[in-house]
Amino acid sequence: MRKWLHIIGWTLALASSVACGLAWAAIDLGDFDEYVMRDMDDANKDLGPALGAGNYEAALADAEVLKTGLDWTEDYFVRKGGTDDAVTLARQGKESLASVFAAISARDLAVAAEAARAVNKNCSSCHDLYKPLK
Repeated sequence: MRKWLHIIGWTLALASSVACGLAWAAIDLGDFDEYVMRDMDDANKDLGPALGAGNYEAALADAEVLKTGLDWTEDYFVRKGGTDDAVTLARQGKESLASVFAAISARDLAVAAEAARAVNKNCSSCHDLYKPLK
């Protein structure tokens, strides 16, 4: 049974990616600020190692960059319209990021790291849908 659920899940994910990829082709992202994404990517790559090293200051700085970027991304896609999935992903990313902030504040590295992985996964999900192919 579990095998079938896994197969069905991957099939739906693939179908969704293809459908969203076709939808992406119709969306003009020419005014998208790629520097925001670069900053977020750098912060996302650094957040896990910062947490792993117990460097709370660096982790907080990375989380702040991610929050700023997710706020910008949500606003961008709300204004763009027709991109409800991107808006939802930005909001979900902000929820996961709130867990990162709370866990850092509580000095709970394990929970912070788990929440950081959720943020990373969320970013990857949005990139699967919207990151321009070069």
